[in-house]
Amino acid sequence: MTILYITPKAWKQIEKAVRKNPTIETGGVMMGYPLGDDRWVVTYASEPGPNAIQNPNSVFFDDAHLRKLVRKLSKSRKWQYLGDWHSHTIKRLSPSKGDKRTFWEKASQSMYTSPSPLMLIVGLGRQNQVQARAFILGNSLREVARIELFDRQVHQPRGETSR
Repeated sequence: MTILYITPKAWKQIEKAVRKNPTIETGGVMMGYPLGDDRWVVTYASEPGPNAIQNPNSVFFDDAHLRKLVRKLSKSRKWQYLGDWHSHTIKRLSPSKGDKRTFWEKASQSMYTSPSPLMLIVGLGRQNQVQARAFILGNSLREVARIELFDRQVHQPRGETSR
């Protein structure tokens, strides 16, 4: 079963960006590390960058800014690029045709190489709470079975030190 863990700090980064202006799409890169087969930990979620174009139905990331950020965090924190996250302003949290096309294109770029790229789609629900669905790219695009907040003490394998 595929599980995406998100640290409380990364979830707050996502929630803050979504709530800043819920009438436009936002997003960014997700950095973190694998936690065994089919399990990943998102430790950092960026915003789309200073030159991003954000509209009610689309967001175009500032790719130059995000490439630099990925390089910096990969070196300084030893995190790796896990995938992208973005918001939808509609209740439907399924990938659009454009989402899928962008995801496939980005997955083949060497700067963003990830063995199993992830896409997280978030949005505000009826009670104004942030909801999320995640998808993973393998031979096809499939939904991640579970998304959970990461608790280091619960998920830390014995003998390992925290990152």
